[in-house]
Amino acid sequence: MWEFVGTLPLPDEEHPHHLFAIMEGQASVGVAGLVRSQALDGSDFELLCALRSEVQGRGFAKQACQLVMTWAFDTAKLERVIACIGDGNDGARAIATKLGMTEVGSGPPGTTVYIKDRGKRKRVSKQG
Repeated sequence: MWEFVGTLPLPDEEHPHHLFAIMEGQASVGVAGLVRSQALDGSDFELLCALRSEVQGRGFAKQACQLVMTWAFDTAKLERVIACIGDGNDGARAIATKLGMTEVGSGPPGTTVYIKDRGKRKRVSKQG
């Protein structure tokens, strides 16, 4: 489903962007990842996802965003992930809500900020 592309260094190398290719078979159909955000206090990583039009509406975005968020909390050990969603992007709002993100208010012009904290993740019980 996905392949890690790598980090894109910023002038502050301690906090690079993290991008993943979204794959269908051998074809790259999009990208998802985390980029440093200027929203809120500027210390967060923002979830992003972009898909080719021919694969939209097939669940790729939701699955990719879930995988990125899992990576963010389990591997990158982030305390929270945000999403700045355009006011007319109902599909992205639906995905954010399904992922357990909470609307917190206005972001950059024309956007609403959603947040998911590490502590508000669904816990999966391990049964032997």
